[in-house]
Amino acid sequence: MQKQHNAMINEDIVVPRLVNTQTIEFSDWCARMANGSTVTAADVAAVMQQIENKMLENLTLNAKIICSPGGLVFRPKVSGSITQSQLKKKLEARLAADPTLNINVNRALTTSDLAISDCTVSIQVDLPSSWNSDFQKQAKLKRYTKGITESTDETEDPEGTDGSQSSETGGSGSNTGGSDNTGDQLP
Repeated sequence: MQKQHNAMINEDIVVPRLVNTQTIEFSDWCARMANGSTVTAADVAAVMQQIENKMLENLTLNAKIICSPGGLVFRPKVSGSITQSQLKKKLEARLAADPTLNINVNRALTTSDLAISDCTVSIQVDLPSSWNSDFQKQAKLKRYTKGITESTDETEDPEGTDGSQSSETGGSGSNTGGSDNTGDQLP
């Protein structure tokens, strides 16, 4: 947990953060995927490479790709915008560069004013809605304080303290146990 000052609301706020996250490298991921199946890690790696190649190829064709039975979706995304004030600055710059042009810098914004160069393409990933709920059922939160791991089934600190006591002193401010603890509300 970290205490920070939020300048937008001019209040202190306590937020959770993950520590000790691990990275599963690609070769390890392939080995985990192959474990318990009739394929090898090399087979999984080959399929994953093929997915990556074909995914990009099909996304550039403006296709939405559903990649899992649960509904994992990859799709192309385009973003960019221009405001009336940005258009005015752009037109003023063009007029300043060449005063002989007949440019109305106060004209109304139109859709054709957004140039392709103002746009960015990316890939959007839509996770299946069941993934979050399934993850919340399996994930457990633990509070790490001064090298001691606190772990209780309580979702609130009954004494209203910040929960920073060690488990040796009876602190019970940790959060563990799946979805029951994801309901902490922040302002």
